[in-house]
Amino acid sequence: MSLRKFLFSESYGRNIIWLMLSGFFTKVDAKENHLGEIIMPDDHYLFNLDNNNLDESYLNYNNLHFIILDGPVQHMNDQRLKKLRKKTQIYYVGKFDNYWQNIENASLLYSDNPSDHEKVLLNIRKKFPIFFKKYFLKKLLTTFSGIKNIKLLSNHFQFKDKHVYYGYIKPTKKHLDNFRKKFYFEDKYIKNFFQDSHTSYDVKTKIKELCVLKEEIKYRINEIDYPYLNELLLFLIRNIICNFLKNKKNFLIYDGKGGKYNFNAYEMLSGNNHIYLDLGSKVGYDYFYPRSALLKFNKKKSIRFYCEEKFFNFNKSDSNLYMQQITDSFFKKLNI
Repeated sequence: MSLRKFLFSESYGRNIIWLMLSGFFTKVDAKENHLGEIIMPDDHYLFNLDNNNLDESYLNYNNLHFIILDGPVQHMNDQRLKKLRKKTQIYYVGKFDNYWQNIENASLLYSDNPSDHEKVLLNIRKKFPIFFKKYFLKKLLTTFSGIKNIKLLSNHFQFKDKHVYYGYIKPTKKHLDNFRKKFYFEDKYIKNFFQDSHTSYDVKTKIKELCVLKEEIKYRINEIDYPYLNELLLFLIRNIICNFLKNKKNFLIYDGKGGKYNFNAYEMLSGNNHIYLDLGSKVGYDYFYPRSALLKFNKKKSIRFYCEEKFFNFNKSDSNLYMQQITDSFFKKLNI
């Protein structure tokens, strides 16, 4: 076991905190040992979050658990799932009923019920106290590691309150190339969504264009490709919002370039004076998902933009009306 895995109890994967905050470990009645390592119950097997290879030792167990953190597209392309030879329960982030309603033994990783989530946060602290002591160490080191981007860190440490968002905003070139190949469109059809919006009129225009694009692509693809279209749409929605807010006074919008330049402010000990923008999952319509859970657990003030799946299912006119309404409501919460 590597030093990092030992220090942070990450034997099941680097993002085990996401799994912990979902309540998964309490649901399956896992325990922790004296070192804060998570111990699954007898005859239960959890596939490692980071391992891309299939460990055949799973065949020795009868209760198998596979975690999908990147939505339907991951489920469609993860080679391990195609090689499984025993019934496996799947827990997913990336709510998209158009897809998951056709998948057996699959359920949401995070409950959609707010009261369930409150209970989870109370229970996990009691049941896994050593794990969370080690998680505090991780937060401390994450705070110090922010010095790698000293300019961003100094802005984050400022006592003046800001509305902040740190995340994956514009799709990477590889991600965009995949969308182009899948939907056969040229750059000019989506270029406008990645440019600055200076007025609310610009936002409304882009939303209208987005809904037109949605219907045009839906018309010419098969339903099996809906998850790819959905991811594209969620990326474009995020860009419409961020490209409007990033030049506003007292807003700090930072793009981590698909994880290449992440700034993990959500797990830092500082910055509790800021208001964090929660723009929802990039892979589905989850009410709770890893980022929202981290914000709540770490007591960060946040304002949520929440889009429901009906946006995808609506026709062009209704989806435009719906998206205009929820963006207007979000901007009002931000006093814009």
